[in-house]
Amino acid sequence: MLPNLSLTHKTLAVLLILVFLTPALISQESIKISKISSAVIFDGRPDEAAWNEATVFPMIVHSPNFGTEPSEISEIMVGYDQEYLWVGARLYSRDPDDITSTSKRRDEESRNSDQFGIILDTYDDNENALAFFTMPSGARIDYTVSNDGEGGGGGGMGSINRSWNTFWDVETLRDERGWYVEMRIPFSSLQFQTINGKIPMGMILNRRISYANETVTYPLIDPKYGFTANLKPSLAQSIEFENIEPHNPVYISPYVLGGFSSDWKLNDTETQYVLEDKPKLEAGLDVKYSLTSNLTLDLTANTDFAQVEADDQQVNLTRYSLFFPEKRLFFQERSGIFNFSLGGHSDNLFYSRRIGIVEEEQVRIYGGARMTGRINKWDVGILDMQTAGFNDTIPSENFGVARIRRQVINQNSYVGGIMTSRIGADGHYNVAYGVDGIIRMFGDDYLDVRFAQTYETGAENKFFSPDPTFAGIRWERRTDEGFAYDVSYNYTGEQMNPDVGFLRRNNIQGLGSRLQYGWLPGETSKFFSSRAMLQVQRYSRVTDGQLESMEI
Repeated sequence: MLPNLSLTHKTLAVLLILVFLTPALISQESIKISKISSAVIFDGRPDEAAWNEATVFPMIVHSPNFGTEPSEISEIMVGYDQEYLWVGARLYSRDPDDITSTSKRRDEESRNSDQFGIILDTYDDNENALAFFTMPSGARIDYTVSNDGEGGGGGGMGSINRSWNTFWDVETLRDERGWYVEMRIPFSSLQFQTINGKIPMGMILNRRISYANETVTYPLIDPKYGFTANLKPSLAQSIEFENIEPHNPVYISPYVLGGFSSDWKLNDTETQYVLEDKPKLEAGLDVKYSLTSNLTLDLTANTDFAQVEADDQQVNLTRYSLFFPEKRLFFQERSGIFNFSLGGHSDNLFYSRRIGIVEEEQVRIYGGARMTGRINKWDVGILDMQTAGFNDTIPSENFGVARIRRQVINQNSYVGGIMTSRIGADGHYNVAYGVDGIIRMFGDDYLDVRFAQTYETGAENKFFSPDPTFAGIRWERRTDEGFAYDVSYNYTGEQMNPDVGFLRRNNIQGLGSRLQYGWLPGETSKFFSSRAMLQVQRYSRVTDGQLESMEI
């Protein structure tokens, strides 16, 4: 039986948690994670002696009743050895019938299920993170967080990429006291940097208690930053590891596909049908290699995308092209590096589905290479791929992307640049380049500026000409509590045409503004948050100033 804590004991428990959490929130001093010297029996019950050596973290309510004592007791332990990061959790429940788990399928997440997980900002860059979650069923849920969780996880270029998967394991158990978790995450599945013999990271721990509709976290995270606040790398607790010798594994995934088809076809004289037999044999290879602990190289030859998850069905009720998120595994590793927004929710200077897909049909990819990682304060991403021709209408093409970004001024600001190219065997070419920056000005206020141009066959290609140009500026306050606002202006010239990107329309300029006031109703309310908002979006053509649309 779990102890029945008195009100005094509960108050004291909350005070102790706040005392433990407050120094981390004020100074954000790094917490050293303990190294485990004895073996862990990986069975889902963290009761071995090794867990007594691990670092223990207290949990406190994130929502709905911010800063209060959790409805249930959680005992969370984090440790590591030379190969693995170990996470153990004893997640107690007064009534085990309250524990729910709706699925065993990988990456099938539900807010109606109990959950436990860890968010790791492996480069400690306050912008990108890897998420590892599970449910009482033992389902594995993993995804990446980019752009500090801004932009959500829905359609378009959202900040939550649920198509990403990596190598890790989890075991869970249930009994009359609650449910238990053991996570085993190889360091070889994490990209990180070693600085003066230490590995700095950011960490957030999450538990979802479904019957209470409650989320508890470590560290204490203010819900004023929205529904993704408990995933934001900028709010993570700084932690560090020592004396890890990184492994550089090689993952090789060969494939062979065989088949046989018979079709009735007209003969050469078109006088009768004859049976034509066609054997089919395909072979290819994917390789993932960690060049260092902070750089990963992906190679592919005769790429096979036959096992890729099908796109979700969409009904197009607009005049614009539909956007489908990338689900091919080859393009998932640290994909957020390549994002370069062109103002719209899904408009981007780089859209990987331009490679190997034409008119929703697959095009053979002869091969390619992709390298991503971080060197000191520089994010780097390079991609080069060669595709076959398509239906005698599109020649063999080469696709290239190079992206760099650097942290500047403070931990929440960066500047960067990008270049993309699409070059056909027939001499056709399209090149795009751009520079961008997000600067945290003060408090929760951010300035976002972007500039891009395209050059292509047959265009005038004048440097700094407004015709093939995109320019955007936005000032925003990121909070769901109190006053928030944003003002933005985006210009897209008539000849702006990123052939390796996604752009719904050109020859358009948009002016937008939003003013809102939000509040968190508190413990007695049934609502998580409330807000009153006025938003205006106006779009007009560049060439003649004609109004195209307006939304209020």
